[in-house]
Amino acid sequence: MSNEAAVTAADIARLAGVGRAAVSNWRRRYEDFPAPVGGTPNSPLFTLSEVERWLREQGKLQAVSPWERLWQLLEAHRGDQEPADVLAAIGAFLLRRSDGNPVAPALLNEVATLANEHGPVATAEALWERFVQANARWMAVTSPDMARLVAELVGLSSGMVLDPACGAGTLLAAVAGRTGGPVHCLGQEIDPGLASLAEVRLALRGVQVEVKAADSLLHDAYHGRLVDAVVCDPPVGERQWGHEELLHDERWEYGIPPRMESELAWVQHALAHVKPGGLIAMLMPPSVAARRSGRRIRAELLRRGALRAVLALPGPVHLWMLRRPGQPADPQVLVLEATTAEWDEAAARAIAAWRAFDAPDRAAEDEPGVSRMIPVLDLLGEEVDLTPARNLPISSAPDTAEKLLAGHRELTTRLSALPPLLPTLDWTGRGQQHRVMTTVAELMKTGALTLFNSDAPTSPTGDAVPLLELSDVLADRPASRRISRDLAASAVRVQPGDVVMPTAGHKLVARVVSDTGAVLGRGLCLLRPNPEVLDPWFLAGFLSGSANSRQASAHLSAAARLDVRRCEVPRMPLADQRRYAAVFSALGSFGTAVGRAAGLAERVIQATVDGLVDGLVAPERN
Repeated sequence: MSNEAAVTAADIARLAGVGRAAVSNWRRRYEDFPAPVGGTPNSPLFTLSEVERWLREQGKLQAVSPWERLWQLLEAHRGDQEPADVLAAIGAFLLRRSDGNPVAPALLNEVATLANEHGPVATAEALWERFVQANARWMAVTSPDMARLVAELVGLSSGMVLDPACGAGTLLAAVAGRTGGPVHCLGQEIDPGLASLAEVRLALRGVQVEVKAADSLLHDAYHGRLVDAVVCDPPVGERQWGHEELLHDERWEYGIPPRMESELAWVQHALAHVKPGGLIAMLMPPSVAARRSGRRIRAELLRRGALRAVLALPGPVHLWMLRRPGQPADPQVLVLEATTAEWDEAAARAIAAWRAFDAPDRAAEDEPGVSRMIPVLDLLGEEVDLTPARNLPISSAPDTAEKLLAGHRELTTRLSALPPLLPTLDWTGRGQQHRVMTTVAELMKTGALTLFNSDAPTSPTGDAVPLLELSDVLADRPASRRISRDLAASAVRVQPGDVVMPTAGHKLVARVVSDTGAVLGRGLCLLRPNPEVLDPWFLAGFLSGSANSRQASAHLSAAARLDVRRCEVPRMPLADQRRYAAVFSALGSFGTAVGRAAGLAERVIQATVDGLVDGLVAPERN
C-alpha cells in the first residue's frame, strides 16, 4: 500500500466541514486546486497532503480532534481493505503482533502516538466507535448500554462464556469487564474481519479469548463444548440459515425450528452449549414471542423450564433469559414490560426484577403494569404468546384510594407553586430601545467567550466520568450516562456556567449547565463566557430567541446544521446583562417546574382513569 494517502471528494468535504457540492465548485473555480491522482472521472482521488495544504492556505481546513484525524487517515490508507480488517490489523499492531494485513506506516505512526498518550484500549475503542458511527445505516451493533445490562443479568464472575454470533465482541467484553475476574471468552463470527477484531479487542483488555471465524449454525466450532453462560445478539430474520441441511441436527431438542424462525435455532444452539443450570441471555425481536410458527417450541421451552424470563426493553427489543434444565421445572416465568421507559429506568427495573426472581428464596413481587411472575400453565394456550404487555395487568391505578388521593394532592401542590416562579416584568414598553448587536464570532475574537466542539465517542463505555449527551440538554437535566476515564482523557469537559447547545436541528436550545467535569457528548457544542465581561444566563437567554434559531440554521434540510457563531446578542454592560440574566434564569426554572408538573399530571390522570375503570374510586354522589 502506498504511503501517499488518497481521499475522495466526500473526504475533502468532511475535512472542510462543507457539502460535496462546495468541493465540486472549488475544483471549477480554483486553478490551483489539487489535480486528481487516481480514481475515475465520477469519483476522483486526490493526495491527502496536497488537499490539506490547499485547504490550509485557503483558510478552509476545519480543526478536528486527534481521534477524527486518525479515522480520516484510516479511511485514506485502507484502499480496498474492509474497515474491520484494518481495525483488526491496528489491534494486532497494538498487541505487538502481525495478523498479515498490511497497514500504512503513516497510519501506524499516528496510532502509536495516540496509544502512547491514551493507552492501547482507548485508542482501539475510539476507532471502533468511529467505525460504528460511519456504518450505522447498514450495520446492526449491540449498544454498550445493552451489553452492560446483559453482563449484569448474567452476573458471571469467573468461568467460561460463549457468544456464538459475537460480531466485534461487544457482549463478551462487557461480561469479562464486569468484575475483571478470570473469565474465559469463546466467540464465533461468520465475518472473518469482525472475528479478528473481536479477538484483538478482548486481547487488548487482557482477557483470555478464542474466536473462530465460521457460521455457528452450519459449522459449530465448539461442538460438544459446554460453558457456564451464553450471551448472544443473533442475526434477525435470516432466511438461509441452513434449515434443510440441519433438519435432523441433534441440537433441536425442543423442536425443529421452522424456516422462518432462525432465532429459535439460535436459542437451541445456545442451550446445547451451556452446562446444566447454566444461564443464557439472548436478544430477540419482539415478534418471536408470538409468531404462530414458533408456538410449539416456545411451549416446550416453558414446559421443561428452560425459558425463565422475557424482558421487553426500549428499542423495542426482548431479552430472553434461559437456563438449561438440570432440576425439576420451575412452575413460573417472569415477564417485564419496560419498552416506554427511559433506558436507565428500564435497565434498573430489569436487573431488580430478575435478581429477585432468580434468587434461591425468590423474594420477587409483582409490580402492576411492569412485571409479573406467571404460572407456566397460564401461558400454554393456543398461541403461547409470551409478549409481556399482553400478560400484564394494564391498570396504572395504585392499590388503594388513599395512594391515588396522595397523587392528586402532590399535583395540586406543584401547580399552586408555579405562578410565583414567573418573573416580574415591565409591561409598559418603556424599556424598548435600539440595541447594538454583536455576533458570537466577534465575541470569540475579543476573548469574551470560547467555543468548544465535542470529540467524545458516540457510545459511552465505562462508568468513571459523566457524559452530557444531546438528550440530556434537550430534556434540561444533568448528565445521565457515563464514559470510561481513558476515553474521556482528551475530551472537552464541562464547567459550571458553560452554555451548551446542539449543533444540528431547526431550533437552537441553549442551556446553562452546572455539571462539573462532565464530558461534552456528540452533537453538542459549548460556549465558555469570560465572567468578567459576559453573563452565561444573559448569553443563553438571547441565544434561545427565535431570531437566532433562524440565524444559526445553515440549511433548510431535515438535518440542518446550527452555526452558533452567526448568532447575535446585544452589547450591554455587565450590570444590565445581569438584570436580563435573572429573568432568563427564572424562566428556565419555571419551564423545568412546568415540565415536571406536566409529567406528574399525565401519571395522575391515567391512574385516576384506571381507578375509575377498576372501581377503586367513583364519582361523588349529588
